Amino acid sequence: MVTKFKMKTILIGASGLIGKSLINQLLESNLYREIQSWVRTPSWTPDQKFVEMVLVFDEIPDIPSVDANHIYCCLGTTIRKAKTREAFRKVDVTYVSELARLAERSGIKTFLVISSVGANPKSGNFYLRTKGEMEELVKACSIPSIYILRPSMLLGDRQEKRFGETIWKILSGLFSPFLFGSLGKYRAIRADYVARAMIRCALASKPGIHVLESDEIQRLAELGSVVIANPETLDRHRNVPLMN
Repeated sequence: MVTKFKMKTILIGASGLIGKSLINQLLESNLYREIQSWVRTPSWTPDQKFVEMVLVFDEIPDIPSVDANHIYCCLGTTIRKAKTREAFRKVDVTYVSELARLAERSGIKTFLVISSVGANPKSGNFYLRTKGEMEELVKACSIPSIYILRPSMLLGDRQEKRFGETIWKILSGLFSPFLFGSLGKYRAIRADYVARAMIRCALASKPGIHVLESDEIQRLAELGSVVIANPETLDRHRNVPLMN
């Protein structure tokens, strides 16, 4: 059953684990009448609700405004792909913060972005410091509702193999039973769970800035998938309390 909801959304970062899952779940949810995915290279088959728009990311500051209710930002890269710290920072900080500023000047209601467990602008670790700097820039934007999700190591099938992730997954499996309480946020989490939690956050769109650690994302995702069959279903999903 397809409902006639009028919301529109924009997704950036559809090629990663979370982004791919997010597209599938958004299409299944019936929450939006239009889903735009901003990409460098098209890779999905468009349908009635879904369309890919090729974007030169360096030109984001030149976009006057966009028409959408929510923006999902799953943009990110790796040092291996970026080659240099400068190129990595350009993607993970510059592009993401420029997208947030675009949301701000467009009057977007809700901006959701993927960060990382341990993100801290003062961290001695380059990756975590970069994520922390991105968070601060996003928080500085005047957007009614901001959600920053900090997942731990992602579980899912990647096309590329990452040696560090493979080792971490093995260690995570061994130590997960001992990661509880304040350490629970370090447990590995399924990418499709992160995508599911993002949709729930967008649906709630509570005013303010909300930072969700990985264990909070897990609990939110375990409430179930968001599939809107009718307005009553929409209200039921929207009224689910969030963690903060």
